[in-house]
Formats: sequence, C-alpha cells, structure tokens
Amino acid sequence: MARRKKGTKKVDKSKQRKTYNIVAPSLFGNKVVGELLSSKSENLLMRIIPLSLVELQDGKLDPSSLYTTVKLRVVSVGEDNANTSFAGHDTAFSYLRSLARRRKSVIHEVVDVSTKDNKRIRFKTMLVTFRKVSSVLKKNVRAALVENIKKKASTLNKEDLLREVLLGKFAKEVAKEVNKITPVTHLVIRKSEVVEDLKDVAKAARGVA
Repeated sequence: MARRKKGTKKVDKSKQRKTYNIVAPSLFGNKVVGELLSSKSENLLMRIIPLSLVELQDGKLDPSSLYTTVKLRVVSVGEDNANTSFAGHDTAFSYLRSLARRRKSVIHEVVDVSTKDNKRIRFKTMLVTFRKVSSVLKKNVRAALVENIKKKASTLNKEDLLREVLLGKFAKEVAKEVNKITPVTHLVIRKSEVVEDLKDVAKAARGVA
C-alpha cells in the first residue's frame, strides 16, 4: 500500500518577523541601543521601550542614573531602523525610599513647565529637607520649588533641559535656590513626561495629515 505523500507546509510570509535597530533620539546621540522584531513595521509605531539610563548615557553620570529608567517612543520606522523620541523617565522606588530618612520632611510636587522652544514637560519631584519643617515652611518651600523649576526650564530648549535633568544638574541648581529658605538634603526629579497630543504624534508617525 502506497504511503500518502506529506504536503509541504506553506509559510505565511506576512508572519515572518524582521529585525529593526532601535535608534535613540539625538538626546542620546542617535546611537543604536537594541533591536525589535516585528512582522509589520507599522506594528512598531508608538511602542514604548524602557531602557536603563546607564545604557543610553555616555560620560559622567549622577548616582541616581543607576536607578533611572528612560522611556523611548517609536515615532518612525525605516527599512532597518525604528527611530525613537524621548517620552519620559522614572526613578526606582527603592532609591527614593532610601532618601526619605527619619526626622526629615519629604515634599512631593508636580510641576508643568514650558521650555524655551515651547515644548511642555511634566515633572514629578521629591524634595527632602535636612530636618523636619513646619507646615508654613513647607508651603514656602513648595512655592520656591515650583517657581525655580519653571523659571529655569523656560531658559532651556527641550533637549538641553532633559539632558540637565537626567545628569542631575537641573535638580542641583534648583536645590541651591530652595536652600535659601531651608537646608535641602536631596532634590530628585523622580519622573518626567513629555506632554504631547498622542493622536497628533500617531498621525505624524503614520504620515497622516
């Protein structure tokens, strides 16, 4: 009895996945920082890619960089590359908790800023004072913190501002001003978010007018 000839399994080419290089934004030198696999390039658009700041940044880093995760958003896809923009960053809770010691006051604040080139960024901050302070002093510290963050941010373009934030320089300069009210032990820009209309970003990524 003759055996039935096994049929050859057809490969759906549309499901074959291709490798794309993840290209960091100019903030990080447009370097390749990893790879993505996808069967369709359009499936990569708007995807958020979390990466350690240590992987992205060259040169001298602030100690908190070890605990910082940067979020990159895929905004365009070429033949081999997935190009990204900076979407925001987060600081590990374990690091923030280590700064909040006993007999100190911890002040959290959310500040929306506009840069010199009219870009909007939201910062979430954590400030730790040298010793516990009164509610009245806390109010003055908050006011000084918000005022100085907005003032300094308005003098920098988006890329320079983000670079200073990630390197820790921005927080140090703001802390110097707040120190005039009460001694500050730590000021951390614990989270940032580039405020954009995601519908417009998505349309631009897909080439829709």
